[in-house]
Amino acid sequence: MHSIPEGHSVTLDILVTDDMTVHFHELGQGPGHPVYSTYWLARHFEEAGRKLLLPFREEGEEGVGTFVEVQHLASALPGMRVTHVATVESVEGRRLTCTISATSELGDLIATGRTGQYVTLEAKLERNFGALRERWAAHQQQRDVSSESGGPSS
Repeated sequence: MHSIPEGHSVTLDILVTDDMTVHFHELGQGPGHPVYSTYWLARHFEEAGRKLLLPFREEGEEGVGTFVEVQHLASALPGMRVTHVATVESVEGRRLTCTISATSELGDLIATGRTGQYVTLEAKLERNFGALRERWAAHQQQRDVSSESGGPSS
């Protein structure tokens, strides 16, 4: 990873849409609050952190998210623009930590938080994903055999 200047920051501008509002479908509930949801904020925080990292990756490197922290402080309605600012907090070896803030076009501080990314070799990451896919396929096969036999396998 190339050196990232201390305090370097990037912005990610988002137009809040209806699909970014609160929905609790998995809980058997329809639409919740008609405002920018915390889970969409988390997604955009991670995207802002990744945007900060992208120009500093070296050939063959890839970043993977390690954490997202969001403190949701205020609301934003569909149609409002929200600016997310990601700023380098620290770089420790291959670990990048960013602070993030999100501010609506009204000037309201919507959220603050942090994200983390680990930079590794793309080939290593793909090997790890390949091993995970193999484990998953074996698990699915075992589950299918167990279902066909009518019970759990030993």
